[in-house]
Amino acid sequence: MISASIGTRAVFAVCGLLLAAAGVTAEHSLQGLEFIPRFTRLLRQDLGIVPSYLLPTETPSLCAKQCCQADSYASPYGLFSISNTQHVYGGRTYTTFYFVLHSNHTCNSMLDKASCCTASADTVWVDVDPTLKVTYVLYNGTRLASAAQSQYGLKLGSLHLTVAQLKSGIPLAITVEGAADALCPPSALVPLAGLCELIVQGGTAANPSACCPNTVAVSQSVSGPDPPIFQCSASSSNNRFKLVFDDVTPISSQFTSTSMAQAAFLSYNFRLVGTSDCTEGIIKCCNAQLAYVNLKVTDLPISGVQLGGISFNYSTSSWNEPNSASYRSLIVDEVNLMAEDLGSTGLPFTVMVRVPAGASASSVDLCDASSDPQQGACSYYLHSEDGLCCPSGLALPSAGVPPPPSGTCAPTQNVPVADTSMSLQYYERTTSAATTTFAFLLANHNPASGCSKIYCVDVCSWTLYLDPSIASQVAVGHENPQNNDRQTIEAGSATSPASLTFNYGPIGESTATFYVTVPAGGKSLSDLCARNSLPGQGARPCAAIVRSMSVYIMVFFDDSDVIIVPGAMPPPPPLEQMCTAPRAMSDSCLVAQSARYNTMSSSAVFDFPVAPVAAGAICQPPVAPGDLATVHLLLSPATVDQLTTRKQVRPSTGLLLDRNYGARWQVSATSAASLSFQVQGPLGIAEVCKQGVSPDQPVSTCVVEVSGDLGCFRGYVTATADGRLIWVEESTSKKGVGAGIIVPAIVVPLVVVLLATLVVMAWYRRRKGQQYFFMNSGSDDLDRPLATQSINSLRDDMVTPTASTTDVQIRVPGASHGGAAPIGRR
Repeated sequence: MISASIGTRAVFAVCGLLLAAAGVTAEHSLQGLEFIPRFTRLLRQDLGIVPSYLLPTETPSLCAKQCCQADSYASPYGLFSISNTQHVYGGRTYTTFYFVLHSNHTCNSMLDKASCCTASADTVWVDVDPTLKVTYVLYNGTRLASAAQSQYGLKLGSLHLTVAQLKSGIPLAITVEGAADALCPPSALVPLAGLCELIVQGGTAANPSACCPNTVAVSQSVSGPDPPIFQCSASSSNNRFKLVFDDVTPISSQFTSTSMAQAAFLSYNFRLVGTSDCTEGIIKCCNAQLAYVNLKVTDLPISGVQLGGISFNYSTSSWNEPNSASYRSLIVDEVNLMAEDLGSTGLPFTVMVRVPAGASASSVDLCDASSDPQQGACSYYLHSEDGLCCPSGLALPSAGVPPPPSGTCAPTQNVPVADTSMSLQYYERTTSAATTTFAFLLANHNPASGCSKIYCVDVCSWTLYLDPSIASQVAVGHENPQNNDRQTIEAGSATSPASLTFNYGPIGESTATFYVTVPAGGKSLSDLCARNSLPGQGARPCAAIVRSMSVYIMVFFDDSDVIIVPGAMPPPPPLEQMCTAPRAMSDSCLVAQSARYNTMSSSAVFDFPVAPVAAGAICQPPVAPGDLATVHLLLSPATVDQLTTRKQVRPSTGLLLDRNYGARWQVSATSAASLSFQVQGPLGIAEVCKQGVSPDQPVSTCVVEVSGDLGCFRGYVTATADGRLIWVEESTSKKGVGAGIIVPAIVVPLVVVLLATLVVMAWYRRRKGQQYFFMNSGSDDLDRPLATQSINSLRDDMVTPTASTTDVQIRVPGASHGGAAPIGRR
């Protein structure tokens, strides 16, 4: 047999003989007729390894029935290269290369020394790029179970085809992981990119290993039906594995638990769990072995991965999915687990990441949300070794959705936002030096004529999940003042995040705007909202639930979702409910006087008095004698939100608070009254009152109107700082003066100092009496106190010689002041 039909191949083989002829003889004496292909790519790397099918057969001492005919001109078999496509299955990109295996080459019988023109085709070897991982091989429309990839290439075994069977061609599809441009490296036979070198091993009855034509795939267009494509089983119902997310643990630089503010590392805690139900599909995956875990992650630096408390090797790579954004993949390989290995609670799966320098632990996230912007949970893919089973999904918290507050509608069915008539949007953010207000627009599109959605419902409540550190500070505002107090703020617990729930919502075809204010300027949604509060929240800082009586939706948003962006023209404010032709406040018989305020580090107290003018003054009464006048103080919306939320305002009855118009209350035109309140934050008069209400309003003043049936009067009230003002919460005592008032701050410390002084004086007088007794007892000088001089000097400074304890009296309030009647003196 002569196999050196191509001159280059003969020269190359002879060089190999000169280097290792003896080694080849020893190798084949052990292997017998076993065929081990070595492509020219491998030969270039190691000339000492020369396969038998490339040895020149003119040397019988070396061949000795161990050689095969490698001349492709003496074989009818070949491979047409058709095309390649990319697909995404189970969250991974795959590339499928399509071929047709045929027997249509012209076989030169003059070169055929081993009857290979009529030989069988039993095994096909394809020189697949060793950097690619072959996942699936479709042969004539079905999976080829005998396909195997090794260092020698891709082996398609147990074909046993005849020349006649391959005349019409048999489609072959080879699928690899990732986005690949070519299946094979350039061949040494024809050094052109994209051409695959292959060997068709076969033989005759006389010599089963007689033929091994070495050739390349030829590019050709073949008409016909679209070839079948690979698709792994990604359905969770046909698999036994699932990944759930538990929580994130902040870790210090000493690798101990710490706060988010001090965290140098973050431990993302997942669990691999086994599902109880599994239905076998076309591909049998219920008893598949888990080979590797793949997570879509961001570019945070990963410092370690543990599974079941054991450190595992991991790798990261970038993937570029067709028609999708690129992402970073974290792969934990060689897991090799069965579902039974996970136990009843699952196996802990931990990914440790380092917080980048200059970044906040609360602002970074391991999970990548680029492929699903509405749900930023960690996307995962769990693959079997053969790639046929690939359960995928979002690693969601196993605890699920927190329950709503007691007494709130509580639907149990979660549906996509697009399937309902409900929608929630982050509408606007307004900020000042002392406050930040977030506005949310809730819409319901369920007209009486019906809607086009699957679920045409009305909103019954909605919940925004808050950062626990700020939940106690938020103030709530309502577009309609009739809804004041229709909210529930919960501080949260170990099992439920802090939340703000509005116990109503728009119905039919309508909208409603809701306001949340924090007492600090320049805040963002990351400061307001709680992370990881709902399944699927991922990197989004805010999560909310909108409920109807039957279904609910989950909404996630961040600062970029705001509708009214900074710098844009805001919507026109509502018309002020003010007097159309007011007179000057100085003309009224009931006037608003200068206000007082006390701004402290974390709160501020204000007092706005109104009083009748002095008797005999020339003035115009706002109301008839005996009627009540209305006082209108134009407070800012953020101030009204605080007063409606915290109730730190007096009077508490007969007071109307509207975030659009301020505060209104009624008073007698013949007696003094005031509006007093406390707000959070170091606010001044310019922050609590609306500014720029009218062109003639002075800066840092409050607009006040006094009105009635006889006229309306407007004035601009200034405020004077008074450090003596404090806010006293309402007392439960039934005696004394009502506690919900503003009192001078100096009274309380003076009472304490006075009582302390009385105690010291009583102690001193008792001590003085004892000393006087000792000094006049006739005892020796050594028995006398040594402080006689200081005692006398103290007597001169603090008391008179005739003072006695009976002169110390504590006066209690009389009955007219809320106290008990005096019972006399002793």
